[in-house]
Amino acid sequence: MGRDLIDRPTRTRSRGHIKRHPRSPLWRLRLWQIILGVGAVAIIGRLFYLQVHKAPELVQRAQVQRQQHNMLMHRGAITDRRGLPLAIDTTRYDVYVHVDALKKTPDESAKILADILKKPQEKVLKLLTGGYTVVTLGRHLDRETVDQLQALNWAGVDIVPRAFRQYPEGNLAGHILGYVDPDAKGQGGVEQAEQSMLTDTGAIPKPQLDGHGHTILMPSKQPSWDITPPLGRHVELTIDNYLQHMAEKELFAMCKHSHAQRGTVVLTDPTNGEILAWANYPSFDPNRYNKYAYETMKNWSMVDVYQPGSTFKILTVSSGLETGAITPNWTFYDGGSMSIGNRTIHNHDGGHGLLNLKQLFIHSSNIASAKIGLLMTPKQFHDKLSDFGLGHRTGVGLPGESAGLLTPAKYWKPIDQATTGFGQGAIAVTPLQLAAGVGAVANNGVWVQPHLIRRVYDPGTGVTEKWYEPNKRRVISPDVSKLVCSLLADNIYEGTQIAGQIPGYRVAGKTGTAQKVTASGRGYIAGATIASFIGFLPAKNPQLLCLAVIDSPQTDGRWGNTVAGPVFNAVALEAARYLNIPPDSVVSPEKGPLAPGEKRIPAVVAPSTKYAAELGNPAADSEHDSASQTH
Repeated sequence: MGRDLIDRPTRTRSRGHIKRHPRSPLWRLRLWQIILGVGAVAIIGRLFYLQVHKAPELVQRAQVQRQQHNMLMHRGAITDRRGLPLAIDTTRYDVYVHVDALKKTPDESAKILADILKKPQEKVLKLLTGGYTVVTLGRHLDRETVDQLQALNWAGVDIVPRAFRQYPEGNLAGHILGYVDPDAKGQGGVEQAEQSMLTDTGAIPKPQLDGHGHTILMPSKQPSWDITPPLGRHVELTIDNYLQHMAEKELFAMCKHSHAQRGTVVLTDPTNGEILAWANYPSFDPNRYNKYAYETMKNWSMVDVYQPGSTFKILTVSSGLETGAITPNWTFYDGGSMSIGNRTIHNHDGGHGLLNLKQLFIHSSNIASAKIGLLMTPKQFHDKLSDFGLGHRTGVGLPGESAGLLTPAKYWKPIDQATTGFGQGAIAVTPLQLAAGVGAVANNGVWVQPHLIRRVYDPGTGVTEKWYEPNKRRVISPDVSKLVCSLLADNIYEGTQIAGQIPGYRVAGKTGTAQKVTASGRGYIAGATIASFIGFLPAKNPQLLCLAVIDSPQTDGRWGNTVAGPVFNAVALEAARYLNIPPDSVVSPEKGPLAPGEKRIPAVVAPSTKYAAELGNPAADSEHDSASQTH
């Protein structure tokens, strides 16, 4: 009975009529297995590539990305050779206000904030009611102001610390230092040249931050920079603060007195290429760089070229002696003019008769210098000038340096050989190139690369990480060097010029009064000169070289002797005293008889003293000159 209650499947259909579902072909199953297998292998391979092969690179990229958000880092300092700071970083603060979050009315808020910020209340109120949700209330605020803002304990006031670059000496060495733009990038000078070093914090671990600036928790302990931000490498220059100040002061005095367009003084140690002072007029203040025109901020003495005139005769005579075109006893008749093809060249003061090499310098004979140029082949003359560094950058290490102009020898014509002999023709130099070239004559015939960077060091440990080693090469023989130094010393001592007359020291040097080339490069500007003097001391053992160049002076005859000479005398004398370079000659008495062969040399009167009544404020004058150029 119970069995009848159990439902059993009916078998009303015959076995042949049971409905069956067809099975999928086996090949489709295998295809899907292959596709899934390949996909799995690709995923595993990609994971291996990212997690193993690319892991170090990706970790580094992630760290860099996480470390770039709201990071307060201080740029390394730039100091003079004695460690005195020329450029330093301090912390300043930017303040932002979320207007909608302020609890007080705009009028009340504006009054309180204006009192703290020392700004007009109307100006602050205009910011708060201008319709913007977030406004910048102030930039580069000091700690005292920020403390007062924090004491308000207001919601909606954000205070963000920023690194702020300062130049404590103002205008001093502005062209050498350069400046830092709002994006913390160095522009011009050492700031740009040493950007990577000045911002290199070394192996200090850096905290990793998320998109909101919060620290990401890591397995290892993260550093805290709440008190002291990381500091980049310090850069120590070859510049001496005192010598730089003194050179800028004397250059400013003469340029203002002579109403010159611009000027430069380059003071070096010819034995090692160190630049002890490098002044440019007009100067600029890197703290306020945006107030100056580009022409003012440009270091023209390494960017722009000029034809040096008679100072170049030092290199012409040295080249002639080294190539064998002339001998130490060479003489030439100077009739005052010389025709070369359809061109005629002249001296500025007529003929001088039969001249030897010493008299060539004393009379500054263009004709004799042109003859020496013609006695060499174009290739000989060109190659020797190239050895002196003409047509090449000195490698001083600052951005924007010019290579100067030295026309290839194959294009030289006889007139080019002749005029190049007295500093025109196929050449144009920067003042820095000329100082380096004459420095080779002073340094026993060895050219030494001029440089500004003395060393780079870790401010935390004081350990030097980079010493600067200048390139050196022999240009002329020691015998030629000694002979030319002796000729230049006799030129100063036996000559009648003011330039180089320094009590207690025998100076070797040469004046130059060059015609100024037009902007198009064709012809010369009537009445415009570039006055210069280059010299070194002591003549028998040179330890100090100085070049003074004054562009377009309007007074004192516009001569190198009377315009550039007094600058050289003041700078070289004070530098020799400051560096304790022993005198190498007897100081003659101001009155009374002189010993046989002795010459009375008057006391040096510095331009800054002589023209003190004419001078104003150097910083104010530079800013005024720049504004004039801008407008």
